[in-house]
Amino acid sequence: MKDTQFIIIYDTYCGWCYGAAPLFDALVETGAQVKVLHRHLFQGMNAPRMKDGKGDFILKMDAHISSLTGQVFSQAYQDNVVLSDAEILDSTYSALAAALVHEQGPVKEFSLRQRLEEQRFINGVSAQNRGVVVQTLIEDGVEPDSAQLFDNAENIAKASEISQQAIELMARVSSGGVPTLVKITDGHIEKIDHSAFYGQPELIKTLVSANTKGSCISII
Repeated sequence: MKDTQFIIIYDTYCGWCYGAAPLFDALVETGAQVKVLHRHLFQGMNAPRMKDGKGDFILKMDAHISSLTGQVFSQAYQDNVVLSDAEILDSTYSALAAALVHEQGPVKEFSLRQRLEEQRFINGVSAQNRGVVVQTLIEDGVEPDSAQLFDNAENIAKASEISQQAIELMARVSSGGVPTLVKITDGHIEKIDHSAFYGQPELIKTLVSANTKGSCISII
């Protein structure tokens, strides 16, 4: 019997992560041992204002992602987010939201991720809209008092720790960006080319070996 674990590294506001989301959701749904880590890629110096040229690049990239994966980037998202002079590509709120529910496991964290993706990529809600993130947390079952305090110092530290774990694992498998999918079998670690499953999320189950015991391996 082999011990196998999958680790998915993502950022909610990354277009490529949104494109790959159906694959990763399908992997979680197999019941395999899965750990998810929010990378918090967009912050600080890596949180550009859309009007400074980033928006035009993102529009082209989103169209490419959509053609490969079938994921929808709505007109509201294009108009209110990508083409907004005020929008900053900053995933701080989504990283903090993910950290708040992280200990409840990948099903819970990805349920929240799906809701936040819908708010951004379909409804066109700004990444700077704290109120929508709080409301999304509540709608996903977080107690209102906890949701209102999701950006407190303790949770900021937790989100930073999770992001650092992701950074270290990405370096270990020589990954240059998110999303990153890692498979660990009996201590052997490998990066999986998830793009092979674009448009065919049901095939992701082939990664889950029939002789997998499914115990969790801690490498980070």
